[in-house]
Amino acid sequence: MRLVLTLLLLALAPGAQGGAWLQEHKKGFLSYSGVYEETGRLDGTLYAEYGFRPKLTLGVKVDVDMTQGRLGEGTAFVFMRKPIPTGEREYKLAYDIGIGSTFGLVMEPLLRTGLSYGRGIKLWDRHGWMAVDGAVEWAIDQGPDTLKLDSTLGLALNDRFKVMMQVFVTSADGDASATLAPSVIWQPKPDGASFVLGLEGEDGILALKLGMWRSF
Repeated sequence: MRLVLTLLLLALAPGAQGGAWLQEHKKGFLSYSGVYEETGRLDGTLYAEYGFRPKLTLGVKVDVDMTQGRLGEGTAFVFMRKPIPTGEREYKLAYDIGIGSTFGLVMEPLLRTGLSYGRGIKLWDRHGWMAVDGAVEWAIDQGPDTLKLDSTLGLALNDRFKVMMQVFVTSADGDASATLAPSVIWQPKPDGASFVLGLEGEDGILALKLGMWRSF
């Protein structure tokens, strides 16, 4: 069953965290977000990537439970992403490989593999993007493997505001969950940071999401 789910994920969702667009050479991207659930749970995510070479992006991603006001359990990865040639086609493909670990009460070494699909779109005379990101986090020791499928549809309203709708699907140890996440992105200055305000809904539980994106 695990093999079937893995093959289905890879067939439906070429994807990895960060998408199919690689960073430009010697350029970087940093984001941080916090998600506060109505239950009182607070999760934080730190993501950074850098264009180490024209066709090689290196990055790091950390997800952590911060409910008690300090670092709790979470996962951390370092990864590399490379493009998959698509010729003159309008879409982009990329793959990534990463190593990491859970941390907190239990430390489980992990291997991450993923594929990404992305393309630009145009709706109602406005430009946007679509991405489908899939990944498998393989437990090297005794923990369960985790399958992830993230879909994103974004649209630029004007030079300062964008809207984005995301759907996150996760499956681990036979349990699956789906999260719906609409958000608004505000960039006050053309070369400055962008701020993200959104909501997330999973199994009837609502959460507020606040984040920041910054290119460097």
